[in-house]
Amino acid sequence: MSTARLLAALLAIAIGPTELLHAAEPPFDVAPQNSDLVVDQTFDGPLGDKWHINTGSWTVADGVLQAKELPADKHAAAARYTVQTDNAVYQLGFKISDGTKAFHFGFDPAKGELDKKGHLFSVIVSPTGWRIMKHVDKNRPQEDPNEVLASSDTAVETDRWHRMRVTTWGPYVTATLDQTQLKASHPTFGVKKPTLVFRCAGDGVQIDDVKVWNQRK
Repeated sequence: MSTARLLAALLAIAIGPTELLHAAEPPFDVAPQNSDLVVDQTFDGPLGDKWHINTGSWTVADGVLQAKELPADKHAAAARYTVQTDNAVYQLGFKISDGTKAFHFGFDPAKGELDKKGHLFSVIVSPTGWRIMKHVDKNRPQEDPNEVLASSDTAVETDRWHRMRVTTWGPYVTATLDQTQLKASHPTFGVKKPTLVFRCAGDGVQIDDVKVWNQRK
């Protein structure tokens, strides 16, 4: 068991999962205690070398990152930002359009942390609602499929800015989208995460003000 997962388990036993989630959950724009700001992306210039474009169109225009799926790729637009996190708080602004099928913000597990192929988990937003989903193990899709751990059918309005804040603490995740909040947990979540994963299915997601605070050891 990793140090982070063991710590989370011990804390959960000591104070309970509900208290733990609230303890690790500051409001928007407030830096968590005992943390360091490790990502501060305002898109005032071109994407730097920490960004890696996998598929789709990702361009900076008018001070925001604009993403859209390209039909020729036959895959959702996908981009990654390289930063290693463990227990952390992630915050960003985003705007979806009428042509957006889904916007994903999530994570990969660090190599060697899990016996798994594929993404770790994502917060997935569409105009009709949003959810936290644990992703399938592509080596064992029947035994370990995609699993929605929490969901909201609150509509996410198109063509206006929304704010998302995600806190990870061991196996626990708290995600806040504007005034709506979801909580979930899974034993695989308490691992090191080497990248932030952004994906856009369809046309028209804008992203801005990406911040990440890493918890100090």
